[in-house]
Parts: sequence; C-alpha cells; structure tokens
Amino acid sequence: MELHQLRYVLAVVEQGSFTAAAAAVRVHQSGVSTQVQKLERELGVTIFDRSARRVTLTPEGERVVAQARAAVAAVDEVAETANALRGLVIGSLRVGTVTGFAWGPLFDALADIHAQHPGVDIRVQEGESDDLISQVRSGALDVAFAAWSGDSPDGLEVDVVFDDVLVAVVARDHPWAARTRVRLAELARADLIALPVGTGARSALDRALSRVGALRAPRWEVASPTYVAALASRGLGVGIVSSTTALGWDELVTLRIADDEWGSKLGVLHRPAPMLAARAFLDRLDAARSGSSRSITPAAPH
Repeated sequence: MELHQLRYVLAVVEQGSFTAAAAAVRVHQSGVSTQVQKLERELGVTIFDRSARRVTLTPEGERVVAQARAAVAAVDEVAETANALRGLVIGSLRVGTVTGFAWGPLFDALADIHAQHPGVDIRVQEGESDDLISQVRSGALDVAFAAWSGDSPDGLEVDVVFDDVLVAVVARDHPWAARTRVRLAELARADLIALPVGTGARSALDRALSRVGALRAPRWEVASPTYVAALASRGLGVGIVSSTTALGWDELVTLRIADDEWGSKLGVLHRPAPMLAARAFLDRLDAARSGSSRSITPAAPH
C-alpha cells in the first residue's frame, strides 16, 4: 500500500469521477485507475462501484475511505509540524461557503493567505449548508461557512457570524402587506416559497411548521433568494428567508413570525485541531472580522 494510492482514492471520492480526480492530482486517468485497482486487489475489497454514471463508494469502500482519510491526515500532520518548526505554511486549504456568500472578511482572509503564504493551494467551493457541514466532518473541507437551525452541529468547532430570525416576505399588494406579523398557522395554509432542503432557512421553516403539525412541501422550492424575491414580488406566494437575507428587498413587505423566534445561524465551522494552513486562515479571518465593517450580501442564502 502506497500513500499516493490513498490520495488517489480520496481524490475520486471528492471529485466524483476518475477523470476529475486525475485532473485534480495532475496524473493521467489511466494512472489513477491503475493505482486504485492495484490497491483494491491488495486489500481484497472493491472500494468503488463503477456501474453508474457517477462513481460511488461501496459499503466496504466507505469504511476504507474513513481510515484512508485518517492515514493521509496523520502523514500530512507530520509534514505540517515540520513546516511549523521551520516557520513555513504550505499545503492545501479547502473552504466551502453557502452559495452567494459575498462577505468581505472571508475574501480579505483568503487574499491575506494567498499573499503571505503562496505555498498554500487554496480552493473554494459553494454548496448547501448540510453538505458543506458533512464535508467538514469527513475532512473533504477544512473550513465551511454554513448555516443550521437548532443546536450547533456536533463534533465541530463553531463560531457564529450571523444569528437570524426567520421572516416572511410578501408583495406590496398582498392581503398581508398592511401587517407586521404573521402566525405559523397562517403560514401553514399559504403557498410558500422556500429555499431547498439543506439550507438553514429551510431547516428553520420545517421545524417551525412541525410545531403546528403542518410539515409539508412548499408550493415553490428555489435554489436562490433572488428567485424567492422574484416570485414573491409578483404575488405567487409567501417567501420564507432569514431576516438578513431580506435586507434591501424594498419591493417586498417583511413580516415577523409571531409565534416564536424561529431562525437559523450562519457561522464558521471546522474540525478540532485544524491543520496549519486552516489555522492560519482562521487567524486571518479573526483579524479581518475585527477590522471590517462590511456585512453579508443580502442575497446570500442560509
């Protein structure tokens, strides 16, 4: 068993295909496939199910990958310790954010790391909160800017950036437009416009509706807050987003939910004892947050 074989396996898991994995590790696809097959023969188990269009892990592969990730992380930590002793920050930094998260301190911190530690390979990806949190737990991401509703995600270090209540938004000619609040029971009967499952606002909405026994699919499920605003402003339903997301939506009326302070939190999440590049990034992020007055872009979904 060779270390590069484990890295190839992890690349296939993270990229979703042998072709994308080969590009990520800068090796010909045949080389990646050959090495993975060689590892499978040596271990006596099939790691990947190659029958579908997208390569997936077998049940045995799930267990192998968990140990492979731990083994690679342990080796990387040895190298990082040596680099730290020499005052160097190198390696990789994988950051995930909710889609559309245009928050100044995040980009300031990324720019600082890029300028001060050019040896760090920085990658940023967007996605839905639940998936980002899972990737931090698995080690596929070092840091995530993600949202959740209720208790903080288990097993991760969490620093809350925004703590938002859930609000409803309606068109200015909507029957509720003259009001300031709406009850959960009323929302349960309305045509709702919501973000997808996996976002913090949707989790908060589902928890709130379950309180009144009315958990059901929204009339409209859209990927972007921009779509929520576009549909709601045309009278096609009642939009449900976080209060920060609704900032600046002058064409809509924002209503608080009267029954309780339902909401979601958006924060920075990472595993305990992050690697050196991630620690350096988190330090830069703290400095950027303390020195910045810039706020989140209202269109960022969480």
